[in-house]
Amino acid sequence: MQIERTDIRRDQRAMALAVLLIAIAAYANSLANGFAYDDVLIIERNTRVHRLSDQASIWLTPYWPNYGPELGLYRPLTIFGYAVQWAAGGGAPWVFHAMNVLMHAGVSVLVFLLLLHLASRPAALVGAILFAVHPVHTEVVANVVGQAELIAAGGVLAACILFVSRPDGVRVPVARLAAMALLYAMAIFAKESAIVLPGLLLALDLAQRRVMLTRDGIVRYASAMILPVVVLGAIAAVYLLLRLEVIGSITAENPGPALRFLRGEHRVLNAFRAWPEYARLLFFPARLSADYSPAAILPVTSVTPMVALGIALFAGTAVLAVSLPVYSGALAAAWFLIAVLPVSNLLFPVGILVAERTLYLPSVAAVLVAARAWDAIARSGQPRAVRLGAVAVALVTVLCSIRVISRNPDWKSTDTIMAALVRDQPESYRGQWFLATKFSTAGDTLAADDHWTFAHRLWPQDAQLLTEWGTYYTLRGRHDRAVEVLEKARELYPDAPFVLGPLAAAYLNTGRFAEAVSVVDSLLKYGGPNAWLLEMRARGLAGLGQHEAAALTLTSALRYPKGRSAERWRLLAVSLAALERWQEAEAALDSATLKAEGDTLTLKRLAETRQTLLESGRPGSP
Repeated sequence: MQIERTDIRRDQRAMALAVLLIAIAAYANSLANGFAYDDVLIIERNTRVHRLSDQASIWLTPYWPNYGPELGLYRPLTIFGYAVQWAAGGGAPWVFHAMNVLMHAGVSVLVFLLLLHLASRPAALVGAILFAVHPVHTEVVANVVGQAELIAAGGVLAACILFVSRPDGVRVPVARLAAMALLYAMAIFAKESAIVLPGLLLALDLAQRRVMLTRDGIVRYASAMILPVVVLGAIAAVYLLLRLEVIGSITAENPGPALRFLRGEHRVLNAFRAWPEYARLLFFPARLSADYSPAAILPVTSVTPMVALGIALFAGTAVLAVSLPVYSGALAAAWFLIAVLPVSNLLFPVGILVAERTLYLPSVAAVLVAARAWDAIARSGQPRAVRLGAVAVALVTVLCSIRVISRNPDWKSTDTIMAALVRDQPESYRGQWFLATKFSTAGDTLAADDHWTFAHRLWPQDAQLLTEWGTYYTLRGRHDRAVEVLEKARELYPDAPFVLGPLAAAYLNTGRFAEAVSVVDSLLKYGGPNAWLLEMRARGLAGLGQHEAAALTLTSALRYPKGRSAERWRLLAVSLAALERWQEAEAALDSATLKAEGDTLTLKRLAETRQTLLESGRPGSP
């Protein structure tokens, strides 16, 4: 018996090693990737990540550095992990990518260990290999910010393994519960969707028949689960309270600002529209995309055929999940339903319709199906069926590996992933937006105009797109057109600073000074004063002939440590001259000249201003 157990352990270690190596091999070429897409803002340009010593900003600020409270994400452990890797590797991207590959390999092994308690060893191996090479995981592993998913899934799966491997019966030993609590804390502070762990634990107990479906059995189970519920509930409560303190809400204030159809009366319809995509991505992931926003998937306002299919898939999954107490094969349905609900828009808005990365933990359901299918084939006792099953598994593994390896380089940079998006989903407005920006940078205004227009036609409700489009017109001197586009952006997002700033500048450029001052005043109320806003306000006031107020405003701007620019001193001189305070105007120009030392163009402009003011004897204009 001892020899047999030793052989089993040796086989299990060999299988786990095989899973580990297959996962690493599938993603090895992602080590050449840099920072792409969300990596840029979350890691490369995020000063919190670059200051490991500043623990307060790491643990007590939102995940997104610019839109934290609005987007409603609080993932401090993930940010801490990035900071450690940045410090260890000096910001080298390969360090982050190596960590992603190793984490995914580790999670794949955890899937194998979990399946060992739910299926035979060969079936567990089949399921874990398919998890290791599943193409839907490419976004998580090849893009650095997928670490949030990797840490959360690792913590959840490790806790599940501790739970299902406890001694026969219901009670969870205290030491095992303590380890589960630590893993749960790690998972939930890495990504909020890990909050589903208690539901997954209940599903596993039902699948393992640890819950007796009698009155006494249910009472006994509930009594034994009081302590685990209290401990895990306390961890979730602490996370939610910290989240409330840091971002101001339990859910996001304004998730996915550009995708308003994911809020309000049509949210649930669109949530059901996503379910056919879930099924396709889990069971036939040949076509993948970095983006599923319009028009890759169009929003719906009524029950379309795809919505009806989604409702049927949801209902079928829910009915099957409910049957888990009497049919252990329903575990896959229960797992998927529980794991996907927090990211499905069914319970609350999450700001995305479909994202492949959100299917990382839910995809364990697909490999549960695969493991169960293998066991069914093995139990059939037909050698031919087993051989055909083995060939099918080998073929699927090879095809999935090829798809993963071919897609990993798409995530090398933002340019490569957006080029892949244009290739795979030319109907995506984000892809057309990327082309507009690319042609703008290259100076091809005709092509840029076409792609800006096409992107807006595909989805006219993205204020960020409109703002960048308006800024494009501003840079090309088409100020009236810039105002037209930026006013549309303001209609969509009235109080957004990223809209109001360019709009104020556009109003100044078109001589609409009163409107410029009004917009700047809104910005000042929103975020407080800074030198740039005060300068724009002063320009507007000067344009209105209110030079006394303009001079006072510029004086305030010049008090800021970084506000003492040559241009602000020049503007102050113009307003002072308009008030016939010639001596002060001269002094302001002298300060501007000192500030502009070595800047030939600025010095030339200052000389022209001085000449105008001194020779004409009347106010100049800013």
